[in-house]
Amino acid sequence: MKKLMIGSAVILLAAFVILPFTQGQASKPTALADDKSFNPRDLSGVWWVENAGPDKLMERGRKGDASKCQTCHVPEHTMPEPPLTPWAMDHLFAPNEKAHILAGKGSDPNSMAPSSNMNRATCDPVGVPAQFWFTQLTPFEIVMIPGRIFQFFEAHNEYRTIWMNREHPAKPDPTYMGDSIGKWEGDTLVVDTISFNGKNMIEPVGVNHLMSDSFHLVERWRRIDKKNMELDLTYYDPKVWGDQPWGGLKKEFILQPGMQLMEEYCNKEDNDKFDQMFLTPSKPSGQ
Repeated sequence: MKKLMIGSAVILLAAFVILPFTQGQASKPTALADDKSFNPRDLSGVWWVENAGPDKLMERGRKGDASKCQTCHVPEHTMPEPPLTPWAMDHLFAPNEKAHILAGKGSDPNSMAPSSNMNRATCDPVGVPAQFWFTQLTPFEIVMIPGRIFQFFEAHNEYRTIWMNREHPAKPDPTYMGDSIGKWEGDTLVVDTISFNGKNMIEPVGVNHLMSDSFHLVERWRRIDKKNMELDLTYYDPKVWGDQPWGGLKKEFILQPGMQLMEEYCNKEDNDKFDQMFLTPSKPSGQ
């Protein structure tokens, strides 16, 4: 009887000693799993870039070193723009910009030609892919529902719909956002967009001409981890670049828990002030 009691005490003591040890051992992989637990196909949430731009832009504007946006726009293309077709030269450039290029001086990647400034001057919709450039200044939100993905952009309060697992309509209506369809390739969301109306700027700074109505955009969205997502863009436009695609544009976004989009509508006066401060700071107001 005494041996039985001693044996029971030893077993009980061992349980008290070993149980916390085994629980502690088991908690480590659980914690690691929690750190990495995310659905790579869940892109929902508010996203923004690292070191977002507004404060930087204002500081550089006050210092007077924002000439022609050299300090407020970091080129993100890893590949140069393909050669332009004669059609593009005749139809998509302002006359002064075309003369500048034909004179052998090339296109100034830091200037904003009147043709690409059209949307800002008239407050027409920005559309994509230009909205992805504006994420340097303002966040955007992704909302996912069965069969569709919505992207809401704080800049100019615009949104787009990405239709999942369907084909493009036979005769889609041309729009500023185009017709976007998406599919998953592994854990990468591939979005294919056609049917643009040809009135969009491609990027507000760095590309000094509009797109044509044959512009074709391919996006590849991939969630890297719980907090980070990357976007890889490729442009196609046979009227502008022939059969050469323009790829190599990449952006990275950081999840912003708790952030809500604000109302930001287009205002020509505000656009003029922005241009005066950052695009043409040496030009006196009113000229």
